[in-house]
Parts: sequence; C-alpha cells; structure tokens
Amino acid sequence: MPLPTITLKPQPPDRRAHPWVYDNEITDGPPAGFEDGGLAQIKDAKGRILGVGYANRRSKIAVRYLTRRYDEAVNADFWRGRIQRALAYRLAHHAADGQLPSAYRLAHGEADGLPGLVVDVYGPYSVVQFLALGLESWREAIVSALTDMLPLSGIYERSDSPVRRLEGLDERAGVLWGGAPPDVLELEDDGATLLADLKGGAKTGLFLDQRENQLAAARQARGRDVLNCFAYTGLFGLRAALAGARSVTDVEISPAFAALGERQWARNSLSQPHEAVTGNVFDHLHTLDGEKYRTDMVILDPPAFTKNRASRESAARGYHEINRLALRLLRPGGVLVTCSCSHHLSAPEFRDIVHSAARDAGRPLRLIAQRGQPPDHPVLLDAPESEYLKCLIFAAET
Repeated sequence: MPLPTITLKPQPPDRRAHPWVYDNEITDGPPAGFEDGGLAQIKDAKGRILGVGYANRRSKIAVRYLTRRYDEAVNADFWRGRIQRALAYRLAHHAADGQLPSAYRLAHGEADGLPGLVVDVYGPYSVVQFLALGLESWREAIVSALTDMLPLSGIYERSDSPVRRLEGLDERAGVLWGGAPPDVLELEDDGATLLADLKGGAKTGLFLDQRENQLAAARQARGRDVLNCFAYTGLFGLRAALAGARSVTDVEISPAFAALGERQWARNSLSQPHEAVTGNVFDHLHTLDGEKYRTDMVILDPPAFTKNRASRESAARGYHEINRLALRLLRPGGVLVTCSCSHHLSAPEFRDIVHSAARDAGRPLRLIAQRGQPPDHPVLLDAPESEYLKCLIFAAET
C-alpha cells in the first residue's frame, strides 16, 4: 500500500538533515489515508522524497524520520536491525575490556535511529520508554528484538514521562515481558555496589549518563572533604569515597532517594564519615555560607533548570547563583564539579555562566576537564538537541 505523503514547506539547510519536522514546517491539511502515529512518506517543497517517518498532528514534532531511504521497509525486521546496530555500536565504543558495564543505555532515541525510544539495561533487566505515538504499534516487535538479543529476566516499561502527554498519550508503567525487577536492584560496577529503584526511581532508575563523569570526578577526590549536592542516591559521593575521599556529605531533597543513598553507603562498607542531609540545596548552601563552612570539593548535579527557551534567563540566574555559592564554600586548592543537563543551554553558555559566578565569588578557576555524555548516550550532529549534558571540573587555587 502506498504511504500517505506529507509535503514540507521550503526549509533552510540546517533543517533538512534534522530527524524532526515541526508542525509549522509542513503544508496545511493531512493527506489522504493519514493516521496519527502511522507511517508517512515525506517530500520537500520541490517534490523530492526525503524519507519515511511516523507523523503525529497532535505534537509540535509533526514527523520523526525513521529512514531516509524511501524503499526501506519499516517492519519488525527494521526494528530488530536498528536495535542490533545500537548494540554493536556500544560494543565497539563503550565496552570496557570487551564487556559492557552492568548498567548502560542501549537505545538513545533519535541518535540511534530509534526516534522516541529509550532502552536502558540494568544487569538482567531492561527498562524501556516509548516516548512517541509512532512507537505504540511496534511494541511487540521491539520487545521481541530485545529478548532475542539480551539475556534478560524481565522488561519493565517506564513510559511515565510528561513527554508522552505532548504526543497525546497517557503515561504508562509496568511489566512488558518476563518478571518484574525487585524493589531495589543491586548491581556491581567498577568496584561499587549500586542500588537502583527501576520501578519508582528517577529516569529509569539511575542517571546512567553521569557514570563516566562520576568516575572522572572521583579521581580528584582523594584526601578531600566532599559536599555532593543534588545527590539523588549519592553516586558521585560514593565513587569519591571509594577513590579515597576523606568524608562525604550528600544533600538531596527527596527523603526516599536520600534513604536509598544511605542504604547504598552502608552496603559498600565505607569507613569514612558520611552525612546525608535532606533539604533544598539552595537553602542549604546559603546556610553553610552563613556558618562559614568550608570544604575541599563541591559537586553540583542539579536537574535541568530550563526545559524550554522561554526560561533560559531564569535558569542562567539559577546556575550562576548555585555555582557562586559553591565556590564560596571551597577552601584554597579546592575542586568544583558542576553539571547541566539542559540542551537549551550550550556548553559555551554554561561555561560562561560558571566563569561569571567565579568572578563574583572572587575565585579564579583553572579548567581541569570539560566533559559531556558517554558513548552510550551518543550525540547526533544533525540533532543539536541530542547533546545536552555538560560537566566541568575546575580547580579553585585561591
């Protein structure tokens, strides 16, 4: 059956290779045979075929390209091939000593040619997110591919993201295949015992994109007192302690996540002093500054302060203030590890904000490392939105 055709308005060059088409880029009116979430053939303003994708009039992202080959069939074999390719990419570029970590991202949406699909692997369990309407009819094919390729005990769905509502979908969570993961899953990773709540934790259980940044930060932690802010379950602090930090204080606003972090600390049998503070990080840093508290290392890993362009200015103020406060708490020779996970703020913009905060705090900085996403969260150059994570490590010498 021929696919319905969507015709685009003239596009600038930087939009032609992007994996998304926005609703204001298409000509008016749905074509004959069009169904939201179904496949459509995409043509440019001159009538040239650009590819095939799934389309959704309910979303600002009207089309998500699946293939630029108009003759490539989108069927169960298509999904199996894309997932196999994603796995091969990680084995080639993310495996350590020929083996993948115990927890990693297998499918990273558009950057893997799997628009709207997230697949994370946690040992014997996989957690998936279907974040686009066009994926709904391919659930069975995707689950079948995963169970054939991976030695899994269960697949759990965490399609409980607000992004689903933008697609006209309800949020969903529950077992898709096999057994449910335990309430707290235990994993061994690079000498650490990690505890992950796959069913109720943030994201899909852990912030897998920060694993390598945690390890990089830990290399600066030996012999230092560490203040770990926005700690979640405390992995930045835990890895710092395993690398020889003198003491660790974790600050986390969620009592449930803070409690899991304390349980994780005890499970690793660490001997260093450890304090878990439950509260608002901004308020806590202001209090510490008023008390003339000083430490050797501050780690900032906040949630995205901006989720759209309209809030960029207020987000910049938030990043500036929290970095200024953190720098005021550092002893001479201290280390600042500061992160942003908003794609609306570029790496140069984030670095400029931290630089401005350092000037206001009177703390000249030297850049130790400028980091981003690990290879299992690949960046697609044609999609700037896929590059979101920034992690800067600084030395504050005076």
